[in-house]
Amino acid sequence: MSKPVSPLLFTGFAIASIGGPLALPTFLPGTAGDATDSAALVVLLALAVFAVPLGIWLVYSGRVVSPGGLTAFVAAAAGRRTALVHGWIWALAYFLYLPYTVTFVVYDLLTPVFPGIAPYRSSLELVLPVALVLVALAPLRAVLVGLGVLAAAQLVALPVLGGVALSHVGARFAAAPSLDPTGRAVGGTALLFVCASLPLYLGAEVRGGATTVRRGLVIAVAVVGALFLVAAIPLATVPDALRDSAVPGAAIAGAYGGRGLEIVVGLLTAGSTLALIVAEYLALARLIHWLHDVPVRGVLRWIAIPFVAADVVSLVDPERFYSDLLKPSLAALFVSQLIVFLVFPRFRRSAVALAAAAVASGLAAWGLYTLFASSVAT
Repeated sequence: MSKPVSPLLFTGFAIASIGGPLALPTFLPGTAGDATDSAALVVLLALAVFAVPLGIWLVYSGRVVSPGGLTAFVAAAAGRRTALVHGWIWALAYFLYLPYTVTFVVYDLLTPVFPGIAPYRSSLELVLPVALVLVALAPLRAVLVGLGVLAAAQLVALPVLGGVALSHVGARFAAAPSLDPTGRAVGGTALLFVCASLPLYLGAEVRGGATTVRRGLVIAVAVVGALFLVAAIPLATVPDALRDSAVPGAAIAGAYGGRGLEIVVGLLTAGSTLALIVAEYLALARLIHWLHDVPVRGVLRWIAIPFVAADVVSLVDPERFYSDLLKPSLAALFVSQLIVFLVFPRFRRSAVALAAAAVASGLAAWGLYTLFASSVAT
């Protein structure tokens, strides 16, 4: 049996699973929308809203620590049959995420910061999936150390990015926010934290069990949330051209800190997103192991085949490949979270649990609504 994962490595994995952290400022202008002038307020309120689903996961984790992660929660609340349905919806969401996120990294994160790689994008589309598979197949401890180091680098870069921007444009917490755009922005931004559930799938391999899992999740969300807030404070006052750029974090870093900082932020933003793919890969293998009692190592190898093949297919039309897979992936993700929240009152029978389930379910339902509303609009 392999050595249990230490609390420190688990917490590093949890931090790397959120966003990744340095990618959050890049997504924030999109989720904040018309409320970007109140970006800091949006992030603060989003953290308050996300505390509800996080609290539900923590309650489940007090009794259920399993490679099944969220699906094991559903099994404990509603039985094995419902859990099987949930598990394969969740698996679909994250399997689709693997290949289309490689396309996103190559075309939407790396190319805007490093235009010189444009002739090599097709090669990167093929090399990166293979590299990620090899990382996922490495000994777990080595993978977690690598993810932890990358997470630590992001935690340093986030306040540096926020500080450099603040020194040039100043701070504005909120600019006369109005209810409708702010509410929409808060919901969308809270959903950026949904991948914080990925560490739950490593729970059975962690030294300290439920105590370590719960503490690690809380620390990870608190630390990433606080530093995300720091980075969001100057976003309201930077020029539109910067915050509407392809990679806002890197653009802001370049404008106020020079090309060197832009390169660091650009690389870490892409690296944080690739690290998230690895986290999802590890979690997906453990879920399938839990569902069907197959060896984790075998699942890691089998996932590699359609993952790499899908990115070969993406070369035909990368833009369409990304857009075609994004929406079904997010829809499956929000449905899977919705199931977890809806069955929660069967796990913890109380008025507080019912209220928490209603709030968390509303957040997941909001994600589905915005997804389908945007589909109709386009």
